[in-house]
Amino acid sequence: MSAGKLTIREVAELSLFCALMVAGKECLRVIPNVHPVTLLLLLATIIYGVKALYPAFGFALLEIALYGAGIWNLMYLYVWPIAVLIALPFRSSRSRALWAAIAGAHGLFFGAMCAVPYLFIGGWQMALSWWISGIPYDVIHCVSNTVLTFVLLPPLRDLLERRHNMKND
Repeated sequence: MSAGKLTIREVAELSLFCALMVAGKECLRVIPNVHPVTLLLLLATIIYGVKALYPAFGFALLEIALYGAGIWNLMYLYVWPIAVLIALPFRSSRSRALWAAIAGAHGLFFGAMCAVPYLFIGGWQMALSWWISGIPYDVIHCVSNTVLTFVLLPPLRDLLERRHNMKND
């Protein structure tokens, strides 16, 4: 996939990724920080490259539409695209461990990344205390991202790559 204009098919497929991210998060919302968002963003990055930024931003905007405005809106607008940008150089890797490590690290450092606005609101003490208070949730996020990605990314990748090869033949 080139980084140029989106085709109608890509708009539809990337929109489905966005919808699956929202639906997956909503279905699992009773379990804190367990959701398929990072897995799906990594998968979209593997298949679509930089175009995976569209579902990253789309997901953030849909979350704002669902839950209203708050400081977390700003966080979502950079935290999810960071997952895409980190994954881009590794798109061709088929290492299950590498993808699980990327997903796990994103979950583990999610709170640290989200603490950035608090540096400007209340200084480093506020940012640090906000981050530290959320570390147990970051650990859950790390473990769930790691397991989901380790188990599901390879078969989902194979399925999507076969589908893309079929449509390109």
